[in-house]
Amino acid sequence: MAMKHLAAAIALAGIFGLAACDQNSDEAAAIGEEVAAESGDAGDAQGAFDAAEAGCRAAADALAIWTARPWADAEGTVTGGDVATIRVIRPGDMVTKDYRTDRLNVELDENDVVTRVYCG
Repeated sequence: MAMKHLAAAIALAGIFGLAACDQNSDEAAAIGEEVAAESGDAGDAQGAFDAAEAGCRAAADALAIWTARPWADAEGTVTGGDVATIRVIRPGDMVTKDYRTDRLNVELDENDVVTRVYCG
């Protein structure tokens, strides 16, 4: 009898786990719709999503030249108009796995040297 309950619990955990994976794509679409609604064109959510991602990619490309250099030197080179959020990630920092088209992630090493720059 205990095996039946265990099997049912495992099956439910799998179903809920798959539902959580789909949530990230729903959240990304919701962000695009929100940006489109704010710009007055709710019908073109994908265009707003793409525009936000393009802005972040441009900022990431501009900041990529600072790879292997101290973050203190690079920090002031990113303008607020390119991205909504700059997330600095140091070794051991816990971060969320949600994807944000308007967020620039900057990974640093233990000496605060830029090791990676990417959007998301």
